This record gives sequence, structure tokens and C-alpha cells, in this order.
Amino acid sequence: MSAPWSASTAASIGIDWLLAAIAPTSAFGRRARDDERPFTVGDEDAAGAALERVAAVAHECSADDLAAIQHAIGRAPEVAPAIERARSGGTLSDSDFFELGRFLDALEDVGKRAQTPALRDFGALRGGAALRAALAPGRVQTGTFYLADAFDATLAQERAQTNQAQTMLDLERTRSRRAVAQALGLGDIRDGEFTIGRDRAASLPAAVRILREGATYVLCRLEPGDDELFALDERDRLAAAVAESEEDVRARLSIVVADVAHELDAARMALGELDALVARAAFAQAHACVVPEIARDASSSLSDARYLPLEDDLRRAGRRYAPISFDLAGMAVVTGPNMGGKTAALRALGFALACVALGVPVPARAARLPLVDEIVWLGLDGEAPSDALLSSFGREVVGLRDALATKPARALVLVDEFARTTSPREGRALTIALVRACAARHALGLVATHFADVARGAGVTHFTSGRLGALGPPQSEGSLEAALARIARAMDYALVPVADDEAPPSDALALAEALGLGVAFVADARAAL
Repeated sequence: MSAPWSASTAASIGIDWLLAAIAPTSAFGRRARDDERPFTVGDEDAAGAALERVAAVAHECSADDLAAIQHAIGRAPEVAPAIERARSGGTLSDSDFFELGRFLDALEDVGKRAQTPALRDFGALRGGAALRAALAPGRVQTGTFYLADAFDATLAQERAQTNQAQTMLDLERTRSRRAVAQALGLGDIRDGEFTIGRDRAASLPAAVRILREGATYVLCRLEPGDDELFALDERDRLAAAVAESEEDVRARLSIVVADVAHELDAARMALGELDALVARAAFAQAHACVVPEIARDASSSLSDARYLPLEDDLRRAGRRYAPISFDLAGMAVVTGPNMGGKTAALRALGFALACVALGVPVPARAARLPLVDEIVWLGLDGEAPSDALLSSFGREVVGLRDALATKPARALVLVDEFARTTSPREGRALTIALVRACAARHALGLVATHFADVARGAGVTHFTSGRLGALGPPQSEGSLEAALARIARAMDYALVPVADDEAPPSDALALAEALGLGVAFVADARAAL
């Protein structure tokens, strides 16, 4: 899958998490997804249709239905090598026909389960009827494949003759062994070998050969006589004819496979596309996703959007995720205290746009989102060139340089505390220039920063996030998890537009105290402030 984002951007905004969450269950589905291209600018109609289809499948099928379809797809073996050998004129083996039979069974099972209106157009799932009929005589109830007599009358006759010849050979061997055993006064001679005392070795019949002599015994073997050799030759001749007839049957069946190869290839592709579709539908169903309106400009709107990787982490910790809502046109700046949700807002927007690009409904109550040609994350945990000699600020600058070198028709730019490690005065100036450059290119994006007056300096919208309410009396003891839960209950994570001249809120001292830094320490800091 060629994606409009880098590996580090994918990791920063949860695309890796998303791809794992919508992963198909079969090799067919994984191959289908690898062949996909994310939707970009100009694909609005196709993206809308894909999203609607996913939503329709999620609506028509229960979670159990979707799981059953994926399980049935997962039972289908990969038969591409056998198809290619048959197509190139090769003769397939019995194991190939067995796997092809399993594939047809899985195809039939999937077709029976995919009967909702949104899935009925997978007509390729109903292919392979001619091959099914051709293989039927050899498909026994035990689930194996056997070149049965029903495939060919000559084969049946030759097998009967071979069985009769084997019976004659067995009778002749039994007769000759009994004759020797009777002559030597022995019991049954099994497998043609036996031992006798040395004193009897001089009176052995002509058909017996000595293999090894010991101090008191002799190991002998009964050699086949002329009648047995004749029976053996006749059995081998007939067995060779059976093998040749069996190969003729395999060749004819291989021709049938070659004739329907296009149907089998279409069925394999259909299984992959269905697997990828059902995986997306299961995701949309599990996370209460909605189909967004596709915007055709650099604007977006999210109502109660959720950044699922963070929501998942909080759920496991027993904490609640606070959805976010905002309207955005072009570039905007987000300010607010540490732990106030600025980074989460950036990631929620990036995650939502990645969902649309991948044809996945969005985890939100409502959404209006555009397609973009590029998603860029700029921050210390984002773009990171391999030059270990660069400082953190140097890596950020190189990442910005590389981002500005591209010329996408529309980009989403997410900037998290750019230039935080350099001087505040120059860092603010660089951040303003960054926002202006992105706005001039008609990009969509959010820039989270602690620098003051960036929005006014760049002439863009200013949001604030993370208004800290009453924390209550400080707690001298308690776990970090309890402190985080206490802060979360007091924090308002809503993204709110503010006046350009409003200073960004800062609650660093209160947060430090809540996290257990110490009352006296924080009091000294307040005095210094």
C-alpha cells in the first residue's frame, strides 16, 4: 500500500494501530489491502461510495455474522501455485486437487454467508461449478481426494486386473513358503526369511539361500521361484498401466483447472476484497463509527470524535476518554496547559483523516472531512532523520524542510510543540513562519504550541484546550494512576476558539503539585513566579 504519510507519521497519529485493527484475517485479504491505494484528492466520489458500503455491511450484519464470514474465508487454502501450473500446461498432483476441493468448499461456505444486499454483488464467490463437478468422483466423505474408478472405465478395469494379479502373486508366495516350511519341518515362514540349526543346513531346498551363518544357526531367505517371478512381473506390468491411466486422469483434470483458471483467480480476488471489506465493517460496528461528509476543500468538522488508540489505553486503565468537537478551516493554532489535550486533538484529527483515506468510517458522532495528498506530523516523536549528530531542534528543522519540499494539492499538517527546545523568542518566530507557509499552501492543520501570540502573528484561528478546574486539596500520598485520574476529572479537554489576544492558559504548577512534586516545592516555585 503506497501511503501519503511516512512511517513516523503513521506511528505518531495511530495509523499503525488502525491498520492492525482493520487487518484482514486471510492471505487473500492481506494481499488485497496491499494492492489498495489510499483515497486522495480527486477520489471523493469513490471514497464516499466505499465508506457507504462499509457502513451498509456493518448495518446489515451482526458481529457474529461478520466473524463467521471471516472464519470461512480463513479456511480457504491458497491455490494460486496449482492454478499457475495448470495454466502453463503442467499436471497437478492429488494433493493439488485436494486443496482445490477445499478451496471450492470454502468458497461455497462464504457465498452462503454473504447474502445481505451489500454483499450479493460478490458474484465471483459462486464460480468454480465446472471444476467442482469434475472433482466430485474423487472427493470422499473423509475430506480427502482419491483418483476413484469413476473417473475412467479403463482405469477401473486395470485396477481390477492389478488386484487380481496381486492376489495370484500372494497365493504363489504362500504356496512356495508353505512347501519349504513343510520340507524343513518349520512353522510359517514370514517375510521369506527364517533361521535353522547348522546341522540342517546341508539339506536345504534349492530355493533357499543362506544369508549368514552363526556358530549354531544359519539365517536363510526363500528366493522366488519361476511361477512367483512370473506373477510378480504380471502384477508390476498391470500396476504400471494403472499408474499411467491415473496420470491421464490427472492430466484431464488439470486441463479443467486451466479452463476455469480465470474463475478461480476472480474468486481469490473476491475473497480478498470481501475479507478487507468485512474487517472494516467489523471495526466500524465495534467503534460506533459514522460515514463522514466528504469535504472538497481544506476544511473539517468533528463532533465527539475519538482518538481510538488513546481511548483504548484509557479504557484498560479504567479511565474515560473525553471526545472532542471543533470546526476547522485551513490552519489553526492550539494552546493550553500541559496534559490539556492539545496533542490528543492533533492525533484525533489525523486519525480521522487517515480513516477516510483508508475507506473506514470515522469514530465520531458526526464528521465532515476532506481527502488529502499528504499527512505530515512535525514533532519530537514524529519525523526523525537518521543523522544521529542532529539535536532535537535540528531534527525538527530537517523534518520541516522535507515537508516544505513537497507540493501536494492538499495536505494535513499536524505540528506538536515545534521549536520547543530552542529560545522562546526565535521558536515563536519560526512557528509563526511555519503556520504562514502552510496557510499559503492552502493546507489543513493544527499547530499545538506554548508560544504566545502565534495565531495572531500568523493570522489564523486560535483554539485553546485543557481548562483545569478545581483539583481539591493536594494529596500527599497516592499512586500515579490516582493522580492522573484526579487531573482528568478536573480537566476540560474541549477545543474552544478564543480571541487572538487571549494568553494561553497554563496550569503547570497546579499539575506539578497534583502529580506529587511536593507542596513546599511548588510553593517555592509560586514565590519565584
